Amino acid sequence: MKSMPYAPERITVTDAQLAGWTGELAGTDLLLSGRCPACRDSTFVNLALTSTSLEGADRRPTPALLTTSVPCGCTTSHRDRPATVAGGCGRTWEVTASIAADGAVTLAAATDPYLQEAADAFRREQTGELQAVRTAADRWTAGVVALIGLVGLVMPAVGRDAIRGLIPAARAVVGIALLAALAFAALAVLRGYQAAHGRPITRLVDDDEALRDWYVRHRGQAAVAGHRLRQAIRAATATVLALAVAVGSTVFGPVSQATSAPVRVTRPDGSVVCGTLLSSTRDNALRLRRGDDGSVEVLPAADVVRLQPVRSCTSP
Repeated sequence: MKSMPYAPERITVTDAQLAGWTGELAGTDLLLSGRCPACRDSTFVNLALTSTSLEGADRRPTPALLTTSVPCGCTTSHRDRPATVAGGCGRTWEVTASIAADGAVTLAAATDPYLQEAADAFRREQTGELQAVRTAADRWTAGVVALIGLVGLVMPAVGRDAIRGLIPAARAVVGIALLAALAFAALAVLRGYQAAHGRPITRLVDDDEALRDWYVRHRGQAAVAGHRLRQAIRAATATVLALAVAVGSTVFGPVSQATSAPVRVTRPDGSVVCGTLLSSTRDNALRLRRGDDGSVEVLPAADVVRLQPVRSCTSP
């Protein structure tokens, strides 16, 4: 008998067509075997009840009733079948699997259109999931590298020495702004990558209630991605503003006045004058603000025998 041509399409089945099918639950896999309702060839399928995708996760207990999409897995050679397809005639159909406590499975034709669409979406979601997870992991790595590189971009912009020259209040503003910029930058990178590539999570879908929940989450991924993208945009804007505050405070912030430590000057006659050195417009002379009465005294260089820095003019 000539085999039917390969065609990737969904078909509707009846209970009579599923009468000879058998199945069992093995861990998180549903093992089904029977004759394909379309090509009538013997087929065996191993349906995973987990989906590793880029959205949230939860876990449900013992399976009970599950609507699932079954692809033909026969080994018959069907003409027009692509070389990349291992087997089957291309047809898929939805069934409702009743799973007993001992793992035995009985099949019936699926009748709920919503669950049929959900089961088909779940099956298609599993196609290429390994490559999707690997690609997401590669892009996550690039995001982490970009996050680490932000430090190298921020520090040269403000300058470490320039920050040290500011008054304490200005230094505090710059420090807080830099910390905020790094925090917002981290949030922007993480939310942006989550919006674009998601977060690999394994979910167990082993009954109709779990399938409904998965399908709702699956259909809501675009809204979740949009929300995360808006968060990334806001965080990126906040990063730019925080960096602007840090750079502006460094460039235009008040600079601390340079001060000199007290010095003790010994004269030729042995007398001592202690105070703070001031700038002088005369050559070969020192201007000193005395530490005892605050007066300014000019000392010719010839009258200075010894110049000694001290902690304070009151210390011995």
